Formats: sequence, structure tokens, C-alpha cells
Amino acid sequence: MRPRFVNTSRRGWVAGAALTAVLTLSACGDASTDEALPQYDPTPVTVEETATEINRQAFRLPLQVSDTPVVDPGWQTPPQYADGVFLSADHTGDVLTFRAVDGTGTVQWKADRPLSCTGFTLTSHQDTSYAVLTDIDAEVQTFGATVASAYDLHTGEPVWGPIDVPGPHHGPGTVFAAPTDQAMGASGPKIVLDPASGQVVVDEREHDAKILGEFHGTILLVVADAVYAYHAADLADTGLDAEPIWTLDPDDFGWEVDHVLAHLPVALADPTGTSASPGVLLGTDDTDRALIDLTTAEVIAEELSDAGQDPTSQTWVTIGETLAGYSATGQQLYDEPHEDLTFQGVGAAMVYLENTAGDLEAHNVVTGKLGRAYDPEATGTLTVPTVIAADGAGVLEAEGTYYLATVPTVEQPDE
Repeated sequence: MRPRFVNTSRRGWVAGAALTAVLTLSACGDASTDEALPQYDPTPVTVEETATEINRQAFRLPLQVSDTPVVDPGWQTPPQYADGVFLSADHTGDVLTFRAVDGTGTVQWKADRPLSCTGFTLTSHQDTSYAVLTDIDAEVQTFGATVASAYDLHTGEPVWGPIDVPGPHHGPGTVFAAPTDQAMGASGPKIVLDPASGQVVVDEREHDAKILGEFHGTILLVVADAVYAYHAADLADTGLDAEPIWTLDPDDFGWEVDHVLAHLPVALADPTGTSASPGVLLGTDDTDRALIDLTTAEVIAEELSDAGQDPTSQTWVTIGETLAGYSATGQQLYDEPHEDLTFQGVGAAMVYLENTAGDLEAHNVVTGKLGRAYDPEATGTLTVPTVIAADGAGVLEAEGTYYLATVPTVEQPDE
């Protein structure tokens, strides 16, 4: 019999999405210049304390975390993950508090920002991962004067910044855009920063290029009639004269070059991991996207709406006309029909999909077969995995709040 999981937190997902949308709309640089700044200290503070464990009886948890401590770091925006650390924020009044939490549930550091500065990203250079946060210029002390700063993701130590940017975080990656008076979703000219230094490497106001995004040190641009991938360090050294990693012709996919956009897949294996095969979705709308290997430009799948990667097996799951799976080497594993499924999360060899009835389906990422993700006798608020690391630590969403299923602390041997 086909299992069905009633999505009791659907209203919570909507609430969480609505909060994120409101915060994004009022991002640094978009708020009224007449609005008073809140009282806050933007300097990251070391915490190194374990977040509070939740009352498990109040939640319906996935079977994969049935024996795993789950903590509440105080997150109300969707967390991001890299290099063993999750980062997200909550808000109290008009102040956001970002908290960086490792897989054991230990809060490493926290930092405050105005509520209007919700935009953030994680990036990396070589073996170091960074959190890039926006803020209001302390010298100007007015909304509309946006700056960006990078901090060591593990310690909160400053790396670079504050650096003036034209407006709020746009993404993907270290991309910032000038505000615009146009309709929702539109943006003004964009810039992209070098993750290592914060240097502006491309500015659409000064360069004949369209910025698609930055992905842990790889920058995608549209130059002339093609998509180019560059190492950020090379662009920082020689600008657009840098040797590209690869190029891609939009005509090969039937794309109008002026309309090409880049999207992050719903989930990735650790983007900083040496064994990861990072990918990006390129296309002009949500039916014609191609899943591209960022390292080689190899096309993994085409005509997609979305894709996600299981961090454990590095299996890709894609949604287009069919639900399909691909191994880390690009071999197709299955190809099954579906009716308007959408991603919720991927990890621990399971992909969680929402169907048109608002019910949650759990599929094995390698076989595509429906599996059992929850105890049918369990009660409480349904929690849905959204981000799951290869070591099993993962984010669970429930009614607009994000919790963390942890992994045991590894005891170090005595020397």
C-alpha cells in the first residue's frame, strides 16, 4: 500500500516562507532611510555552548533521527551548510541573531544584525569557509548604506570587510544588487565579490557581462553569447582576461542568452568536500533547466524544474517530466512518472517530496522506491528534513522553525 504522510506543518512552511520573503523584501538597502536603526552589536561573539534539546514527544520525527538528539538553535530562516557548520538566524524585535552551529549541536558563535539585513551566504577559498553577512555602514548609520563582511565560518573571526556593496544580498553566493523600483523579483545592476578578499571582481555597471552567481570560488558569467565559468582568484588577478574553466553555448539548449539564470539545487553534498561533485541548475525558466557539473560543465540531466543531491551517496535526484536518479558518475538509476512533486529535502539516502495534496512522500534516492520515513503511530508536529550533511547531522523544519538533528561528539584519544 502506498504510504502517505499528512503534512501537518504545511501552514508552518508557508509561514516560514512568508517570513523569509518579508525579510528579503526589507533587506539591507531597501528599507526607508527615515527608519531608525535598532540597537545591536554586529561583532561576532564566541559561544561554544550546546543548544537546548527539544521535547521529542511534541514532534513527529523521521525514523532516521529516532535515536538522535535534536536541538533548538533558535533559527527562523532556512539554514545554510558548509564544512561541518550550519548557519541561520532568528529575530527578536527588530534585531536578527545569526548562530553558527556544528553537527554536535554546539553553537560556535553568534552575531547580531538589523532585521533588514537578513541576506547572507556561505562561501570558501581553498580550505577555509566563510560566512558573508550584510550590515548597515556604521559611519553612515542609515538604511541604504549597505556593507558586507566575511567571517571564518568556524570561529566568527573577521576575514575581510566591511566593504561597500550597492544593495542587499542577491546571490547565488557573493552577489549583491542595487535596489530597484521595479516589480518583486527584479534587481538593479549586480556585483560579485572574490570570496578570499572581498574585492569586487565584476561590476555589471562597468563590465560587459551578466553575473549569474558565485559558487564556493567558482563564478559564472554571461559574456557575449556564452556562459563562462571562472575561478574567482583568476578574475581578481586579471579580470575578464582570465582563462575560463569552461564555456557553454546557450544555443545548444535552446536558451535565449539574455534570459539565462543560475539556480542552486535544493541540496548538495558538502560544497567544500574534496569528494563532492558540485552542480548548478542553468536555464531560462523552471521547465528547461539543465543540471551542470560545475567542475567540468558535463550535463547530468536536462529539461528539469529542480534537482537535489544526497550528501551520503552523492546521488542526484531530479524533477522534470519524470522523477529520475543519477549516480555520482552520471549513470541514470531510474526514471519514473510523477504528478507535480516538489522537493522538501534530501539526505541519508532519502528524498522528501511534497505532492499536490500536500502530503509528504519519502523515496529511496538510489532506487526511487517509496520508503517508510516516519513511524505511522507517532504523533506531534511533523518535522521535515531540509538540509542533511554526510555525517547525518541535519536540519528539520516544523511550523517555520528550524531544528538540528545532531551527531555524537567524537572522543579524542589521550596522547
